[in-house]
Amino acid sequence: MKTHLLTWAFLLATVPVVFASTLREGQPLPGSQIEDLGELVFADDEGDDFDFRTWEASRAVATPHVLQYFPGTLQDSKLYEPFTDLLQARYGLGTYHVTTIINLDQALWGTRGFVVSEVKRNKRKFPNSTMVLDESGSLARQWNLGDKGASLIILDTSGQIRYLHLGRMEERDLAEARDVFADLMDASAGTP
Repeated sequence: MKTHLLTWAFLLATVPVVFASTLREGQPLPGSQIEDLGELVFADDEGDDFDFRTWEASRAVATPHVLQYFPGTLQDSKLYEPFTDLLQARYGLGTYHVTTIINLDQALWGTRGFVVSEVKRNKRKFPNSTMVLDESGSLARQWNLGDKGASLIILDTSGQIRYLHLGRMEERDLAEARDVFADLMDASAGTP
């Protein structure tokens, strides 16, 4: 009997934990904020210097909104690039909004400075986008995004989640996200 109990205890201890994200389609983003570093903002009119301020998930955006969250590694930074490249090619600047949140806690040892520099470069290149640095990975824990915490979220103009994808996107995921986003763009433009 004791052997069976020990066997069961061992098996339960070695079963991988399955994470269930707190994010749900049709629901608003959970009220969350990032205070450790946070949103990168220009500190001067020339864009030469930067400051950080607390980022809040509940901040309203008047256009369809893409939120991408991923670890601060070069490989992970490319996870959602096919989708964001598609948006750039198809829609005009200012017709939609992108928020990029980088989990610095997942950056490879010794690369943190490089990641921060790259985010600053991208903020200069896309000044109307929101760039956020999550120093401790707090958002991945708050939203229960699992080990890597990579996610792509599409929000409508009222802040409701209309599409949620965790991890790497396959072609069918990209097509689904594209269709959801196109419907939101049509709706925001008043197209039936």
